[in-house]
Amino acid sequence: MAGKLEPLEVKSPKVVMEDGEGQTESSEKTEDLLEMVKKLQKEGSLEPQIEDLINRIHELQQAKEKSSEELGEAQALWEALRRDLDSLNGEKVHLEEVLSRKQEALRTLQLYCQRKAEEVQRNYMLAEHTEQISIQKSQITETQGQRKLGLPMEEQLEDLIGPHKDLWEFHMLKRRLAWEIRALQSSQEQLLTEERQALARLEDLERQLLAPPEAPAARAAICRLKAEPEKLQGEAPAQTQSTPEDRAGSGEQAGPQLSSEGDLAPPMELVPTAPPGQ
Repeated sequence: MAGKLEPLEVKSPKVVMEDGEGQTESSEKTEDLLEMVKKLQKEGSLEPQIEDLINRIHELQQAKEKSSEELGEAQALWEALRRDLDSLNGEKVHLEEVLSRKQEALRTLQLYCQRKAEEVQRNYMLAEHTEQISIQKSQITETQGQRKLGLPMEEQLEDLIGPHKDLWEFHMLKRRLAWEIRALQSSQEQLLTEERQALARLEDLERQLLAPPEAPAARAAICRLKAEPEKLQGEAPAQTQSTPEDRAGSGEQAGPQLSSEGDLAPPMELVPTAPPGQ
């Protein structure tokens, strides 16, 4: 019973008692009137209407007796209802006490369940963190072991790569020298071609100048053209006697002309192999 029990109310029979007192007074008056009627009846001076009145008075007396009986029954019923009301009020108080105890027990149980759930969650998170820490420790241990094993292997690999590295450097130096020689030859051929072209232009100008008189501008052009072959002849020996660094620079300038020969392919990478028995 979650709700509060309202006390039952029984109407007190005071009203019934007051009605009974009024009926008693009227009955006394009726009895007095009845005695007076009896006296008159003995004397023989009563009329028929008075006899009807007497009959009515008898009926009222019977009704009074019946009302008295009903009043007694009502009083008994009221007493019984009052006792039932007291019993129900006592039961209500008892049920309210039981409800209060049940609610307190429910709150205690809810707090206990909440604490248990929090404890289970903490234990689960702790177990998960512990597992992650153990996994990380095992990974660190494995990495340290691999590093310890990798140091001797790196030293052996360097010992194996050393001779191959020297051979590769010698091969690359040989290819570089051949490339520089070809670049110098190409430069020399280009200079000779330019020299021949300059001499041909000079001869043409001389033939043109033989017929008419020479002008100052023509003489200057002839002198300039004569100086070009001498300048070209002076540059060719200088390039032939240049240092390897100069030849490398000239080779870089003439590099695009030799790109189709395929002599400057990138060196093949050496793939380190593990020593036997590893």
